[in-house]
Amino acid sequence: MRGIFGRWGRQKDAAAASSHRAPPITPEAEALLPPLVIEAERIGRQIRAGVHHQHRAGAGEDFWQYRPAHNHEPAHRIDWRQSARSDQLWVREREAEGAQQLTLWCDPSPSMDWQSRPDLPRKKAQAQLATLALAAAALHGGERVALLNGPEQGRSVSSPHALPRLAQNLVLGPSVALPSLDTLRPYGQLILVSDFLIAPEAMEKLLADVAARPARTELFCVLDPAERSLPYVGRIAFDSLEAEGALTLPAVETLADSYEREMRAHLDRLAHMAEAHRAGFTLHHTDQPLLPALLALYARLTGGRLHA
Repeated sequence: MRGIFGRWGRQKDAAAASSHRAPPITPEAEALLPPLVIEAERIGRQIRAGVHHQHRAGAGEDFWQYRPAHNHEPAHRIDWRQSARSDQLWVREREAEGAQQLTLWCDPSPSMDWQSRPDLPRKKAQAQLATLALAAAALHGGERVALLNGPEQGRSVSSPHALPRLAQNLVLGPSVALPSLDTLRPYGQLILVSDFLIAPEAMEKLLADVAARPARTELFCVLDPAERSLPYVGRIAFDSLEAEGALTLPAVETLADSYEREMRAHLDRLAHMAEAHRAGFTLHHTDQPLLPALLALYARLTGGRLHA
């Protein structure tokens, strides 16, 4: 059995991201690109269709709405003409103008290249599809998109026609540790796609680094169902995908309850860390449809609401 214990306790070095060169694209990876782009485009359009967007307040010129003034609101923000018509102080908000930038990182670690059953997609495939689908939805919404993967990491694009280019960078991306945030634009939006089976202190450091930028952040956690609960019986040999040595366990079924408690605690800790750093957390299992999880994430990120 491969993959389940491939990353527990692993420490990652974010600085290592800049020290790897992208390997040449293989024929196998190149063959994945057209269907990956087509499916990502299809899901991206479904995301856009499934979320009813709300206007966002910003620094544009067009009037959007009046809102009640907050405590200690600066006097220059008050619309005194509107406020004179009632007992309430009102602020005249304008609609945001200009494209936002969405930055995405898809974990390329070897342990993502795993599936517990032949009828399930590999975590890596689901993570790449989710990343590109979100990119497609953002591009069709007029946003700019950048990847923290591949030889062009951090370079933003604004046309839906650039999706194949993003896909190529995703497939070409070297197997590195946690992403380098040097190219992350302040006040942009960041989505990290991974199984997040890393040491809590490494995750805490990354979230603190992101929060200091600052950026609106979402964590999209992709897990195989066999990683959530241990479904195996008997003596099982687990081989690491990341050169951490093999682990052989007799009577694995006797560990199922303890394993599930530990995994639940790990996911709860992730969610609490994300909340503490003003980040969202979405959990997706590879035996479930991808679209509902992406819809919920995209609605939070864009201030939209799901269609009934």
